[in-house]
Formats: sequence, C-alpha cells, structure tokens
Amino acid sequence: MTAKVRQFFTRQSSAYPTAANSVQRMAQGDLNADMIDLVDRQKERLLRSDARFIFTSNSTVNGAVMQKAGKVYGGSWRFQSHSLDPEFVKAVEEDMQKIDSLLDIRGPQYSWRRNVKLESKSLDVDGDFFVLLTETGEGFPQLQYLEAHRIGQTLYDNDGTLKDGKYKGLRIQGGVIYNKFSRAVAYRVLTEDGEGFFDVSARDIIHVTDPDWFSQGRGIPAIASGMLDWYDMAEVRDFEKISQKVNSALTLKEKNATGNADVARGIAQGQRRSPGAFQSQILAGGTIRYLKHSDDLEAHESNRPSDGFLKFSDKIEAGAFYGMKWRREMLDSSAVGGAGVRAFQRDINDCINDRFELLERYKKRVAVWIIAKRAQQGAYSLPEDWYKCSFTKPREFTVDDGNARKADREDLRAGVASECDILSRRGEDPTAFLEKRAEFLVKRNEIAAKHNLNPIELGTLAQPGDNPQLMEDENTTT
Repeated sequence: MTAKVRQFFTRQSSAYPTAANSVQRMAQGDLNADMIDLVDRQKERLLRSDARFIFTSNSTVNGAVMQKAGKVYGGSWRFQSHSLDPEFVKAVEEDMQKIDSLLDIRGPQYSWRRNVKLESKSLDVDGDFFVLLTETGEGFPQLQYLEAHRIGQTLYDNDGTLKDGKYKGLRIQGGVIYNKFSRAVAYRVLTEDGEGFFDVSARDIIHVTDPDWFSQGRGIPAIASGMLDWYDMAEVRDFEKISQKVNSALTLKEKNATGNADVARGIAQGQRRSPGAFQSQILAGGTIRYLKHSDDLEAHESNRPSDGFLKFSDKIEAGAFYGMKWRREMLDSSAVGGAGVRAFQRDINDCINDRFELLERYKKRVAVWIIAKRAQQGAYSLPEDWYKCSFTKPREFTVDDGNARKADREDLRAGVASECDILSRRGEDPTAFLEKRAEFLVKRNEIAAKHNLNPIELGTLAQPGDNPQLMEDENTTT
C-alpha cells in the first residue's frame, strides 16, 4: 500500500469517529441491507413474542396501548356514503349499520366498527394484522381477521424460494410471497396448529401495517424500540418493590446496650426473635430491630423510592413512550401546563389522526367490497358513484374540554370555523346531527303549541349581540 493510499484511509477514518471501534463502544454490525433481509423469520418471531410478553405483563404498556386504541376508536367510525343518489345513501348507510355485527366470521361479539380498537392494538404489539375476504354459501360477505402469527411458514419450511405450486419460483419471506418487484402477490396462511398452510392471493387478503422502511416486509411492533427500556424498568421496579417490602416489615428500631431483645420479657410474652447478629422481633405484622447503642426507641423510616429514582424512571418511560408514538403525560396530564398543554394535545391528536388515516385506507377497501357483495344479493342497486365513502373521525383529544368548547363557540361566532368542522372534531356525523336537531326543533314547537307557550320559553341559545330575527327564525321554523 502506497503512502498516498494509507494517507487517504487514515484521513477518511477520522471524519466520523462514531463509525469506528473505540474504548467506550464497539461499532455495530453491518446493517447496510434491505430491512426485509435484516429482519428474518426468527428475528420477527422473537420481536413479536417479546412485544406480546411486555404487553401482557407490564401494566403501564398495556394501559398505554389500550388507551391509544380507545382514542383511535373514539366512539366514532360510522360509515358515510358520498354518492349523489340520496336513496342509495340512505339504503347503504342503514344496511352497513345493520350488518355491522354480522361481518366478522367469529360472531356478533366482534363488531366491525369496534374492531378498530383491536386493530390499533395489533399494530402496536404485533406490527401488523391481516383480513381475509370471504363469504357464506349464500354470498353474504364475511371477514376473517388473522393475527400476525397466522401468516408465515411452518417450522420445517426454510426455503426462501417456492419450489412448486401456483407461485413457483417466487420469493417467500415471513409468509409473504413477492414478485420480482418485491410486491406482495400472495400470503401463506398457517392452520391453527401451525403444521399446515394454504396460499391466498393478495386480491382476497389485506395486509395492514405501518411500515418504517421502504424495504420492509412484515410489520414491526411499535413498542419494539423501547423493549430494552421496558425490560430494564421491570427489573428495577421489582427490586424496588422488594426493598419496599423489607422496609414495610420494619416497624420500630430499639437501641440498647446489648443489641439484643429482653430475653425474660420475650419468654413471658411469648414473642419470637431472630437468632442472628441483628436481633428482630415480630410485633403485629411488623418487626422491631434491636441495635447495640444507648437506650432509644424510634420508628423506622425509609425514603425509598427516592425522588431521583422516580424522576429517572419517568425519563426512561417517556423515551419508551415516544418510541411507540405516544406521550407519557397521558398517564398523568396534570404535569403539563401552559404552552406545553397545546403542544402535548397537538402531539396526541397527530398520533390519533395518523392511525386513523392508516386504518381508514383499509376500511374503505373492505367497505367497497362489502357494498358490491350486498348489491349482488339484491340489498340495493348501485349508482355510478357508489364507491365514494368515508368514516367519521374519532373525536379530538383535549386536556381541558371546557376551554376547547368555549374556543369552538368563539370560532363559530367569528366565522373562522363551521359547525361541520366542530362536529367532525367531536366524532359526530354532521348530517346525522342536523337531522336529530331538526327533529328536536319540530318536537319542541309541537310541545310549545300544545301547552300554549312561546318556544323560546322552553329554552334559547340567544346571546347578547345575536341577530334577533335569526334567533326568532331558529325558534319558530318547523
């Protein structure tokens, strides 16, 4: 090697010192490859197993994941048709509401609308889930939800290329069959015992995941990046709880000249003491510890867990929460104040909206498929724009609901927001809301006329500065 070559390599290696071995740390392994190759089948299974264990054993993680799922659901997700045919809109929306609990193949305990909570949880814990589109013998649409472990390869199938069958010669990784462009064309569905399988075309099964990489194959659990933190916190808290138990067992400390309990008093009262160097005595569920010193009796006190430990654990938890795209302040929002409230609220709503957009894409595809199947059954006829649809968004998260509603009223009165915007943020269907409001106004006027009253006497929304004519029209128009 010439001097110029040696000089070149020496100069380059000092540009980014973090990419080299040092006394403090070793450089990481080579990760310059497609993510689909870096996360092999074994790594995927281990990630999923760890994520499920943490979710089921850690109450903080479990609560955060389900809290996030509840916010994403938000009591909303009502199907909306945007066809210009009013008769079709009415028929399809009523039908979708009627068959909601009949679509899941496992039975009415699973509602397609409320399944949003399980779908969100699966993305955080498993990384992905699958929906198989099927139907009954009579042609009624059915959905079979498949959790992440049901798409894969048997334990004895280690080939990365299919040797026979319809998809012979194509690559298979993690139960997903890819063409030469790395596009999924089929999925290998494992039987419940994991020994058998059957391949399903991508036209009949939907893979729902939120990829972190362009070269990714299967989904990665959202809690994966914080797994080591959650394991460490679990171990530290276990040790801290042991310390708490030990300290809780100590009630009094008696200092005397001998460092031992009074033997005569112990015999007379039948009290037990330990035989070791440090003498202790059971007293009503607690313990008296005897120490050799001048006579003194004091209560045992402990400052554990210390403030430093609590602050440190909060920091670790906050980082782990960020990894799963959530905020630790959701455990106790009282710590957030001032301008931080608005930033915190915006972060949570951004997270909810991001998950909503992800799930809505798949929900729309399923909804269009269901509508087509129901039309084949004669439930309704399809207009040209039958496929246009959406779902009501989950209600917006607010730290102070009272202030948020006050701000909504001010924006509405100032003309910078519409009723439709405000109702949508609250998870309501604006059209359905107006229908209910119109029915209420009609009923109120009927009751007022029945009792010879002015409708305003039954309540009014008028405020100082309102247009009297507009308010009169609102209270009298039927």
